[in-house]
Amino acid sequence: MFSKLIRFLTKASFFRKLYLLAMGIVFFTIFSGFIINFFFLDKFYIYQKKQDILEIKNEIVSKLDNYYELERYIDFAEDNYGVKISMDFGCSYSSKKKKKYSQHSQLKDNKYIFRIKQGENNPQIRYITFLYRYDKDSVLSIRTSIAVITQYVDSLLIFNIFTAIVTILFSGILISIVARRINRNIKYLKDEAQNIGKLEYPVEISLKSGDELEELADSLNNMSKQLYTSTQNLKLFVSNASHELKTPISILCLYSQALTLGNLSEEKKREYYKTMLKKSLEMRGLTESLLMLSKINSPKYKLDMETISFDGLIRDALETMDYLEFEKNIEIVDEIEQVDIVGDKNLMGITVNNLVQNMMKYSPDDSEIYIKLDSDRVVFKNLTGVFVENSSKLFEPFNRGENATDKNIEGSGLGLALVKRILELHNMKFKIDIINENEMNYFIFEIRFR
Repeated sequence: MFSKLIRFLTKASFFRKLYLLAMGIVFFTIFSGFIINFFFLDKFYIYQKKQDILEIKNEIVSKLDNYYELERYIDFAEDNYGVKISMDFGCSYSSKKKKKYSQHSQLKDNKYIFRIKQGENNPQIRYITFLYRYDKDSVLSIRTSIAVITQYVDSLLIFNIFTAIVTILFSGILISIVARRINRNIKYLKDEAQNIGKLEYPVEISLKSGDELEELADSLNNMSKQLYTSTQNLKLFVSNASHELKTPISILCLYSQALTLGNLSEEKKREYYKTMLKKSLEMRGLTESLLMLSKINSPKYKLDMETISFDGLIRDALETMDYLEFEKNIEIVDEIEQVDIVGDKNLMGITVNNLVQNMMKYSPDDSEIYIKLDSDRVVFKNLTGVFVENSSKLFEPFNRGENATDKNIEGSGLGLALVKRILELHNMKFKIDIINENEMNYFIFEIRFR
C-alpha cells in the first residue's frame, strides 16, 4: 500500500505534487497543533498560573512592611488574577493548632510548595495551592482554581476544528491557484524548450513571474538566440565551404576527363597537370584549415603550453614566404626584439604564418611591409588595395573583402578566423585597423601580450 502511494506521488504531475505537498504541510501543521494542545495545553496553563502566583508572592513579600499597601495589593491580586490569598500569622504549631497547620509544618523558612488538589464537594474542580513560609511563625497561602482549563480546552478544540476547516478550504483554493499558475509557466517553458529542440526557435521567450522561472526563461531566451545564430553561421559555413570546394573539384573532374580522352597535346597536358596540382593543393590547404578550425573550436581542446621565441616564429614565417617577397619585390622593414612568450608553439606558428602570408599576398608589388615586435606587443602593417568597409568582418570564415576575388588573390578566407580563435584561446588581446595615410590604405594587425 505504501509503495503504491510512493509510486503514485513520484509519477504524478508537477501540479499534483505541488498541491499535495502544500496541503500536506497544512494538514501537518493543523494536526500538530491539535496534538500539542491536547497533551501540553493544560500543563502550560498550570505553568503560567504558577508563574503568576510567584509574581504575586514576590509583590506581597516586598510590601510586608507597609500594611496599607499590602492590603491594597491583596485586593488587587484577588480581583485581577482570580486567586484567594490568606496570611497566617503566629503559627507556633501548638498541639491545639497542630491539625490545622500540619500542612505548614513541612515548610522551612523562605521555602514554598505547590499543590494541586480536587474540591472536597466537587471532585471535578481542581485547585492550585501555594504555601510559602516567610518567617518562623508566618505562612502565605495563595489558592486559585484551574477548573476553567477544562472548559477552555473544550472550547479551544471546537474553535480549532472550525478554524481547521476554514483554513483547509481557503488553503486548498489558494494553493490550487498558485500551483496552476506555476504549472502553466513551467508548461510554457517546456513547450518553448521542445521548440528549440526541434530547431524551431521562438521569436522571444518572455515570462514575468518575478522568480527563478523568469530567470530560467531569460536563460532559455538567450540560449535560443545563441543557438539560432550558431545554426545560421554553421549553415553559412557549410555553404561557403561547399562553394570553395566545388570549383576546384569541378576543375579536377573536367581536366581528368579531358586527360582520359587522350586528345590533348603535350603542352596542353602539362598545363592541365599544373592546374590540377594547383587546385589539389588549394583543396588540401582548405581542408586542413577547416579541420584545424573545427579542432580548436572543440570545448575539450587543450593548449600545449611552453616558452616560445616569438621573434623566431616571425623569422621562420618570413623565410617560408620569401618566394612572394622576391616575386612581388616587397621590402621588409622590421624592428624585432628578442621576445619569449608562453603559449602553444604549433598554434602560434600558424598565427604568425597566416599574418605574414596575408601581408605578402595582399600587399601591392614594389611596396613595403612593417613588423614591429617588443615585449608588450607585435604589430603587422602593410599597404593594401583590398577595400574593407567593416574590418571586424574579416574574422568571419570565407570573408576576404570586396576586391580580393577581383584582384585574383588566392585564399579561402579562413586564415584570420583561425588567428582569431587561436588568440582567444591564449587570452591575448588583438585588433584590426584599416587606416588611410597619404590617400593610401594600410592594414594593421596588433597583438598584445600583456
